[in-house]
Amino acid sequence: MRDADPRTLERARRGELAAFEQLVREFQADVYRFAWHLTRDRDLADDVTQDAFLRAFRFIDGFRGDRKFGSWLFSITRNCAMDSMRRRRFPLLHEQDREMEGSVGDAAAHVELDEALRSISTEHREAFLLVEVFGLSYQEASDVLGIAVGTVKSRMFRARKALCAAIADDERGEPADHEPGEEGAR
Repeated sequence: MRDADPRTLERARRGELAAFEQLVREFQADVYRFAWHLTRDRDLADDVTQDAFLRAFRFIDGFRGDRKFGSWLFSITRNCAMDSMRRRRFPLLHEQDREMEGSVGDAAAHVELDEALRSISTEHREAFLLVEVFGLSYQEASDVLGIAVGTVKSRMFRARKALCAAIADDERGEPADHEPGEEGAR
């Protein structure tokens, strides 16, 4: 994940609205995609995205710069998504198969990946999305999730293994021999 221009970030920290608007334009698509992957609900992802940027604006003067702005913003987004789902009592994934426009060029690959992602635990899915989809380093994913780097590595290993098994089961036309999230969170 790219980082924000330090000059723009500093201007935003000083309260310059135009600079913060530029940050919103740069990160809005990624924040929405992450929110959507967490909620699987377009309207809720819109709400989470808006809430995340409102919180970021409110607390940007507290951003210390000890990690990438994108990692800090993803932490806020994750917290907003969890808060929103708790308030609305939504499960982490809807049972409905909703596609997100433009996230994967090949629709069949999108459906296959979406189904495979649904078959793994929330903890493994979050780590996988942050590292593989959004390109964060293990350290950045660790910062976002509030866990040790070793735990991120462990979750990535288990996520990849579970995704490969889910995709292989799907290609063979066999039902997965485990329940979603059965692999356990570590």
